[in-house]
Amino acid sequence: MKYGYARVSTVGQDLEGQLQTLKNEGCDKIYSEKFTETKRNV
Repeated sequence: MKYGYARVSTVGQDLEGQLQTLKNEGCDKIYSEKFTETKRNV
C-alpha cells in the first residue's frame, strides 16, 4: 500500500494540486491537513 501526505499552511494555498499529484502517483491512502495563518506573539 502506498501512502501520501499533503499539507498547506496559508489561506491562499490549495490542497487540490498536491492531492491530484499523489493520486497520479498511485497513493492508496492520502492524509491531508490544512492550517490557516496562525500568528504567535513573541
